Amino acid sequence: MKKIEISKLLPVAMLIALIIVGSQLSDSFFSIGNFANIIQYAVESALIGIGMTFVLMVGGIDLSVGSVLAFSSVVSAKMALSNVALPLIFLTVIAIGLACGLVNGFLVTRFNIEPFMATLAMMMIMRAVTFLFTGGGPLTGTVGDSFKQIIKGRTLGMQNGIWYVIAAFLLALLVLNRTRFGRHVHAVGGGEETSKLFGVNADKIKIAVYIISAVLAALSGLFIAARIGIGEPRSGQGYEMTAITICVIGGISMTGGKGSILGTFVGTMVVCMIKNLMNLMNINTDAQPIVTGAVILITSLIVSRELVNKRKKLVKEV
Repeated sequence: MKKIEISKLLPVAMLIALIIVGSQLSDSFFSIGNFANIIQYAVESALIGIGMTFVLMVGGIDLSVGSVLAFSSVVSAKMALSNVALPLIFLTVIAIGLACGLVNGFLVTRFNIEPFMATLAMMMIMRAVTFLFTGGGPLTGTVGDSFKQIIKGRTLGMQNGIWYVIAAFLLALLVLNRTRFGRHVHAVGGGEETSKLFGVNADKIKIAVYIISAVLAALSGLFIAARIGIGEPRSGQGYEMTAITICVIGGISMTGGKGSILGTFVGTMVVCMIKNLMNLMNINTDAQPIVTGAVILITSLIVSRELVNKRKKLVKEV
C-alpha cells in the first residue's frame, strides 16, 4: 500500500482547520462582509503568489514583486488623477511589468547573477524610484469612479476582484498543465542541463517566468491603487514574503521542479484566512508576522522531515 505523503495533504488540512477555528472564534467569520474582506485581500496575494510559483518552479526567486507593485500603484494612481483613459493605464502598467521582468530575466540568464541578488537589487531600485516619483508621500486627490470600479465594481453579481482571482488561477492552471511552455517550466525546474539536452531553451523560459511574475505584480499595484483611491509608495512592503509563504504552504519546492497551481490556490486561501483571523481577534499588527513565520517553520519542518525519510529509504533500498 502506497504511503500517503503528509506534505501533500497539509495545505488542505490547514485550510479546513482554519475554517473550523474561524467559525468558533468569531460569529462574523461566515458573514458575507467578512468573506468580501478575505477576497479583497486575496486579489493581490493571489496574483503575486501565481507569479512566484512560476519563478520558483524553475528554481529562481523574485524579491522585487513588492517594489514593482508599489511603482505600478503610484504610476496608475497618478494617471487616474490626471484622467487618463483606462486602456492606456492598463497598457502602461503591463509595460512596467514587462520591463522589470525582462531586466530580472536578463540579469539571471545573460549575466549569470544569482536570482536572489538580481531581484534584491531590483527591489531596492524600484522602491527608491517609487519614492522619488511621489516625492516621498502618497499621491492623493479624487480619482474617477471608473477607476475605482476596476476592483470594486460587480460583474454578474460578483465583485470584480473575485473574477480576477478565478481568471488568474484558471489561466495559470491551463498554462502550466496544458501547454508546451508549462511542460518546459517543469522540465527546467526538474533539471536545467537535462532539459537542454531535449531542446528546451532554459534561458528563454527563465526570462518568461520573470516577466509573468513582474506583470502580475504590476497589475496587483493597479488593483491596490483602484481599491484605496490613492498612490501609496509604501504599498507592497513585505509582499515578496507573502508570495513565498503562499508557495511554501502550497507545497511549491524552493529548489524548483515541484509544485502546482492548485497548491498555490490553497496556499493563498490559507494565508488570507490567517490574516483575516488575526484581524478578527485584534492581534497586534506588529505581532502578526510571528504567526505567519511559525506557520512557515512548521510547514518546512514537515516537508524537510519527509524528504529526509525518503532519502533514507532510497539508501536502504540501494
